[in-house]
Amino acid sequence: MHALARPMLLLAGLFLLLQPTVRSQTPATAAPTKKLLFLTHAGLYKHTSLAPAETAMKAWGPGNGFEVTTLEGYKQDSRAIDVSMITPDYLNQFDGLMLMTNGNLPFTGVQKRALVDFVRNGKALIGVHCATLTLYDDPEFGDVLGGYYLRSIIPTQEIASGRIGVLKVEDPTSPATNMLGPSWPINEEFYEFGHAVWDARTPEENISAVGRLHILMPFTRERVHVLLSLDTERTNLTGLAGMVKGGDYPQAWTRLFGKGRTFYTALGHRDDLWTNDPVFRAHLVGGIRWALGLAT
Repeated sequence: MHALARPMLLLAGLFLLLQPTVRSQTPATAAPTKKLLFLTHAGLYKHTSLAPAETAMKAWGPGNGFEVTTLEGYKQDSRAIDVSMITPDYLNQFDGLMLMTNGNLPFTGVQKRALVDFVRNGKALIGVHCATLTLYDDPEFGDVLGGYYLRSIIPTQEIASGRIGVLKVEDPTSPATNMLGPSWPINEEFYEFGHAVWDARTPEENISAVGRLHILMPFTRERVHVLLSLDTERTNLTGLAGMVKGGDYPQAWTRLFGKGRTFYTALGHRDDLWTNDPVFRAHLVGGIRWALGLAT
């Protein structure tokens, strides 16, 4: 046997041992009863998974109680993004808003207030992956979503190398996690979120690694209910700068805001999660159904 073969076989065996089996969930509603708007406008970075995400969401929604409207925002030039259609009246057609967006998008003050009021008044906000890189210039929106991206702790080059992170399931009862066991091993990009507010006296601290944007609202567990976090005891941290065993790295959470609900997951970077991963699909759809009030 080649010298490298045995470690690779051991790694593959560990992955199969830990890989969760998708358990049956509450039967989906027979026909869509909720309407979800999905935005993919990218002001900083265009993930290749944005197109597969829109395609997947339009396919997954109808069998799970919601229909999805997409605007193909990812096709717009990042330097000339048009979000003028997002008005209070337009938003009120929908029961939920899903974001896989990034950057300080050119929303007016009225539009920003409409996003916050949309959730405060009883609607749903779903954030996927890079959504936490959205509207750093509006900390009230950050409060609704739950936090802002600081940096990637398992970055894209590590995904390409096949590094597997192990997620700890902190709440096995949520519709977003009840299909999992205690752990979820997955080859994916994970995030760390800003812990403090940017201060001009220390200008290089508390800014996003992508876009160099000031973090004006810190993440705290007191604001959200954490569903998944990176298990640093079961994840190989070798070569990952700044990672600490025993550190706290949440990756998915829920939040109640006013009369509405927020669900966020850091997952969704890889194209194939959207095209060929039933565990990710069950996780995301479960979270969406919770946020829309279709599941408890």
